[in-house]
Amino acid sequence: MWALMPFIDNKNSLLETMKWNLIFLAWVIGICTLGLPQAHYLSSWSISCSCILLGIALLIGYAKQYFLQLKNSQILIHLLIALAVFFAAIAFADHQLQQRLSLRQTQVHQAEVVVYVDRMSVLNKDNKQQILQVWDTSHQQMVHWLARIPAKQPELQLGQYYRLTGQVRPAHGYAITGGFDQEKWFLQQNLMASFQVRQFELLNKSQALTQSSTSFIQLHRGFLQASRLWIEQKRLNCRNWLMQSPLRHHGLLLALLTGDESLLDDITQQQFQNLGIQHLLAISGPHVLVFAMLLCFMLHHLIARFCPELYLRMPKQLLLSLPFLIGIWVYCGFVGFDIPALRTLLMSSLIVLAMWCQRRLSVFTTLLASAALMLLFDPFSMLSVGFWLSYGACFILLRVYQTIQQQPQQVLLGHFQQCRYYLRLLFESQGKIFIALLPLVMLFFQQLSWLAPLANIIAIPLIGVVIVPLNILATCVWLLSPSLALPLYHVADAAISILLVSLGTLQSAIPVEVQQLHFTPLQIAALTLAIVMMFLPKGTLPKAWLVLGCLPVALPVHEKQSFEFNVLDVGQGQAIHIRDQNKQILIDTGGTRDEQKFSLADRVLLPYFSSRGISSLDQVILSHLDQDHSGAFPRLNEKMPVKQLLSSQRPQGNLPSFDYCHAGQRWVSKNIEMQVLSPQEDDLVNAEYQPNELSCVIYLSYRHQQAKTHFLIMGDAGIQTEQFLLQQYPNLAVDVLVLGHHGSRFSSSPEFLQRLKPKIAIASAGLHNRYGHPSREVQQRLQRAQIPLLNTAEQGSLYFTVTDEGSLKYVVARNARLWLHP
Repeated sequence: MWALMPFIDNKNSLLETMKWNLIFLAWVIGICTLGLPQAHYLSSWSISCSCILLGIALLIGYAKQYFLQLKNSQILIHLLIALAVFFAAIAFADHQLQQRLSLRQTQVHQAEVVVYVDRMSVLNKDNKQQILQVWDTSHQQMVHWLARIPAKQPELQLGQYYRLTGQVRPAHGYAITGGFDQEKWFLQQNLMASFQVRQFELLNKSQALTQSSTSFIQLHRGFLQASRLWIEQKRLNCRNWLMQSPLRHHGLLLALLTGDESLLDDITQQQFQNLGIQHLLAISGPHVLVFAMLLCFMLHHLIARFCPELYLRMPKQLLLSLPFLIGIWVYCGFVGFDIPALRTLLMSSLIVLAMWCQRRLSVFTTLLASAALMLLFDPFSMLSVGFWLSYGACFILLRVYQTIQQQPQQVLLGHFQQCRYYLRLLFESQGKIFIALLPLVMLFFQQLSWLAPLANIIAIPLIGVVIVPLNILATCVWLLSPSLALPLYHVADAAISILLVSLGTLQSAIPVEVQQLHFTPLQIAALTLAIVMMFLPKGTLPKAWLVLGCLPVALPVHEKQSFEFNVLDVGQGQAIHIRDQNKQILIDTGGTRDEQKFSLADRVLLPYFSSRGISSLDQVILSHLDQDHSGAFPRLNEKMPVKQLLSSQRPQGNLPSFDYCHAGQRWVSKNIEMQVLSPQEDDLVNAEYQPNELSCVIYLSYRHQQAKTHFLIMGDAGIQTEQFLLQQYPNLAVDVLVLGHHGSRFSSSPEFLQRLKPKIAIASAGLHNRYGHPSREVQQRLQRAQIPLLNTAEQGSLYFTVTDEGSLKYVVARNARLWLHP
């Protein structure tokens, strides 16, 4: 890319550049509304709006040309065109989304399907993940499913048909602020379901033809399909060869070559993550450009040796631009057209096209145009973190490159001065890139490694200049002769050893842990504004204004929102976050069956608290120690300061200040009053034997100007405890009831529901859970009592607030995006 920089003109006509930048930006922003319910409602008449705006622009242009002199008419026309493009992008994005959503599987069911394997698998410890082609009979078209195959079973062969038997499951994750959105990931990857494989049978083409659709079989014929399959087979052969090779760091070699992390060990992954250099494992522009430049280098020497007269007929840069572009295409195909590689391909194609058309492009026009083109070909790219990181990092690199170019040229007399100058540039550029990427790191990763600038200074030269070129060269030789490639791989392997030792030394010398970030969206927006001001040309704005942008980040978070009662989506479990101004209370933490494999604290709770700007908890109450109520606590306690812990049983391990919860305990703050209604203190000795019935039952009252709003959290308590509560507290007022035992039929008795008569009942349960929660009996009891039921399995997290007038309001997490709708 940098070799083509002379062909990018920064001195183009300002108005012309602004026009195209505005149009491209309007398209990108319009596509970014994908999935918003408001955009879906708007899309029905956005095409009409687009046509009207274009018509107005044409009328203004016609009037200006023939009979009217309108001031600034050209700018107005450009704004109208950009607005028309924006509305067209909304309609296009929504149309694409609705098409893809219509193909998704929505129910869990057993199935026997014929599939075609056109991609290699991703290897994990417990299973193999394989993307498969499946014929959707209801829509008569091919779709992709993600199959999970037990690790002990043999791998499915590329280019083969199979009959698979197993369970089809729709994509369904945790709908919670800050958490990983599984539905979004499936949508972006164009996956319509997951499939748990139990049995499979290899089919020949004639068997596949009789058991599947002819249209499905015809999709796998032709030159293009054969070429893709050949490339994928080479990738698989390379992985298998590296796996069996004596190379010490074969996993890292493969990851740096193709982006496939199947062979990468946990220690190396963790090291790269702790040092903030995990981005180097992604296939990005430098990887692609190294291969293209190696190809051009060899071609240049061949031409200079055998046909030098070609350079007399055509300039060298113009002649080599096509092989350069072909090299980028080939390598992008080899790594599977990942977003960073595709961005490089699009930008390079635009620049080469401009060279051949003898036009000059602004750098930012090229960047915006490539983003607009990518979203035209695949609007779902904007759902990927890689899209924003790739384009954000590229924009920052271009800006840093410009600031370096703008520095006064220095006369460097000796080698020592040259080394010192370039080292200063390296440190300065890494510092600027680290600062500029902070908002993206905060937004997507919610953690920061302070060693990242130093680690990048070590890793980028070694990886970019030594390891990646050697790796690519060795792979090119491997395609011809694996035995000849082995020495080159050994040299690259030795370079990786030096890299890892250097990084390990850095970690030992400066033992700084990865810091969890706890910033609200407003703070991130303020920091982004401050960084933009910092990178503006000198004299544009007073640098003192930077302080204003940094103040919201430096000052502690003080939310004026008085009260929140948030029932979090933690699957088959329970976790409730209560916020009263700056007091943070968590009732239960949820938990998975195996927290070592999937930590609910790391994947759900900590990202949620980070996104809300919450760095510590004042109080954690575990209703009892069942895994689905307390399993995530040990990890949460390890990662997040907790001032006080209460439970009906004492957990094991290092604990904060602990107390047993029992009836009579009461806490009062400015706006809330919280008390424990059950169990009785004398019954705590039996908590180990009756954990459900002796759950901590919490009664919460929020005081506002008019009256009080009451919340009752039952834990896993059953009918026996409910009878006790009705006797002890006959006048208990409840507005929101969190059902006992996730809606089990052994809780929520008809008498209990009729006496309390809450405005809303909540079942905190997982989708398609094996217990059938909430049970049909409880749902029928609620219907007879005319009590609305909200279920986290269907609605996701539920965020309750109370207005000053006393009205109870709540937000359903699954209403935030169309792909989250049940």
